[in-house]
Amino acid sequence: MFDRAIAASIVALALAAGSPCGAAEGVREVGPNTETQTSSANVVPGSLHLVHTAQLLPLDAGGAVLAPGRPEAQVEAVLGQLDMVLREARSGADRLVKVNVYVARQDVVPVFRGVFARWMAGKARPAIGFVVGALADPRALVCVDAVAVTGEPPRIGPVSRQTLTALGGRRTGAHVATLPAGGRVYVSGQAEAGSDIAQATRKTLAGLLSTLNHLGLGKSQVVQVKSFLQPIGAVDAVERELAEFFGAGAVPPLVFVEWRMSAPIEIELIASSGRQDGGEAVEYLTPPQLKASPVFSRVVRINRGDTIFVSGLYGPSDSNGGQQVESIFKTLQAVLAEAGGDFRHLVKATYYVTDEDASRALNELRPRFYDPSRPPAASKATVAGVGEEGRSVTLDMIAIPRPGGR
Repeated sequence: MFDRAIAASIVALALAAGSPCGAAEGVREVGPNTETQTSSANVVPGSLHLVHTAQLLPLDAGGAVLAPGRPEAQVEAVLGQLDMVLREARSGADRLVKVNVYVARQDVVPVFRGVFARWMAGKARPAIGFVVGALADPRALVCVDAVAVTGEPPRIGPVSRQTLTALGGRRTGAHVATLPAGGRVYVSGQAEAGSDIAQATRKTLAGLLSTLNHLGLGKSQVVQVKSFLQPIGAVDAVERELAEFFGAGAVPPLVFVEWRMSAPIEIELIASSGRQDGGEAVEYLTPPQLKASPVFSRVVRINRGDTIFVSGLYGPSDSNGGQQVESIFKTLQAVLAEAGGDFRHLVKATYYVTDEDASRALNELRPRFYDPSRPPAASKATVAGVGEEGRSVTLDMIAIPRPGGR
């Protein structure tokens, strides 16, 4: 039987892997909350490298679920795994800047918050976001992926085989990859039809490769892939296609989210584009094979500068979609202003909605806030829940500071 002692042993192994790196120099917390150990946003200096993890599940090296049916122990297990993979990338929990949490049930959210607040005490206060829905392993109650920083030379690609074998916690692909300081691209979700989800995945990946090639990039620059799919039980087929696409030993960190949309799958990605010293700090691009939109960009390329990671935002409870969306954008405006940003320097948005009312409100209200010539790259997913009772929409945003900002 798995118990808290095993979860504690995972944390002990992480601590044995090396001494803490210390708080990330230069990261600025906006609206830090010492009770939850989170912040409204984190502003990351452009000189630091960004460490992206895979979605970590409470699994052992053999694929068995840890602490079946016990949410607190599963949270402790995935947080211990998170610290281990960050240390492998020469980072650590004290350098977290963003944590994405996926739970199978709404009642797991307060459990996660409580464990996380204790676990992060004295460490960093990252931005955080929640999604509720079925997970890639039906036995899991919680999983996470995260972004941390490191000042050490980056290591792109899979972590060592020894760590992969010893740790577990993921299904396919690398546990962690490092996005070097300098140029990076956020590619909006792309989707292609197919006779089944495997073919749809294959065709979508071919489209993403065309987008990368248009940017002068290839598969080896990809540091994280996020797939929105239905049903989540088809994840095995999607993983096989991803493994075939990237090749053995070259699969980047993967994240899976079950959505309730008409398309079987949509895939977005993050990639390194090398150091770009000329031109604007951020560019909003549309590859020739794709159609432009006034509310999202197909690709956003950051050439240089700092990055702002914003926590998942919510509107008032038990209000309609329009009221929630309007409140969220007003809150976002205030958070961005404190972080030195604005609506003209958004780079990546993920919108999670639970019903058509919230989805329609997003479509109607985004044009009021966005510059149609420079909207963020984006994905919108209908999901089972957004992490707060009485809410039907949340917004997860990345931005850069405006020129002359704080």
